[in-house]
Amino acid sequence: MYRFSLSIITNRLEKRGEKEMRKMLSLFLVLTLSVGAESYTVFVHGKSSNNHNGVGVTDVNGYWGGADSTVTGKKIFIGYDGTSDPRTYGAARAQTNLSTGLSTYCKTGNTCRIICHSAGCYSVGYWLSTALGGGTASSRGFNITKVTALASAAGGSELASALNGISFGWLGNAMDKSLIVSTARSAFNQNNTGGVPIFHIAGTKGMAGASLILPGNDDFAVSLHSANGYSRVGGIDKCQSSYTQYEGIWPFGGQVTYVQYQNHYVAPSVTSACLYVNHSEITNQGWR
Repeated sequence: MYRFSLSIITNRLEKRGEKEMRKMLSLFLVLTLSVGAESYTVFVHGKSSNNHNGVGVTDVNGYWGGADSTVTGKKIFIGYDGTSDPRTYGAARAQTNLSTGLSTYCKTGNTCRIICHSAGCYSVGYWLSTALGGGTASSRGFNITKVTALASAAGGSELASALNGISFGWLGNAMDKSLIVSTARSAFNQNNTGGVPIFHIAGTKGMAGASLILPGNDDFAVSLHSANGYSRVGGIDKCQSSYTQYEGIWPFGGQVTYVQYQNHYVAPSVTSACLYVNHSEITNQGWR
């Protein structure tokens, strides 16, 4: 069918001139490439021993617990060893499986939206910043419309820092060690998202023990400075693009302003009060 159509177009264009020929050929190519194009939601899990290795259409071991049902359309699940460093490549590693999954489903006319949770957002942010060779996702052929970051741990967690500190580095797996706040924040350039906007959704339903360690409001696993993609660490109580508060002992303190990394945003449907959900409950918010 395409050969016949292209022949007709070519014959007509020969009569209209080179400029018209280019226009109509471009239109023809766009129409033919769009045939069979799909739109996918790609799920990327965080720290867990309840995960699977690979890329597929099923949440194999139920990490998302049915939360993916809040999103309609075609879905892809990227799994990896959830106890490993999310920045690493290799068998059952996040960066390798992300590259495979996104290359398979988010190119050649297909479009993707990524929903990540916790350390899954660490792995996605790292991939966008490092795997594209300094270019944008679109310049590398990836059609990724946005990332919805649920309780992002890309800024690390003080719980991981505390575990490492009290055990002098002896306790914790590779994932735990990657989540040390200073390690996570120096791991990659979080201002570089490959041109893909990252929309943050954060929870404030903390837990007494964890909240003694986590600064500001938290979801009992990560604080808002990480979950909202702020470019500096601190005790923050609001979900908004810029937040200023007085810090220190009066009168020796001062106003400190927190802003998000470039191309990071609070999801439009989230108010400055954030969401009153904990770290696992927030997986149901991918529809935002």
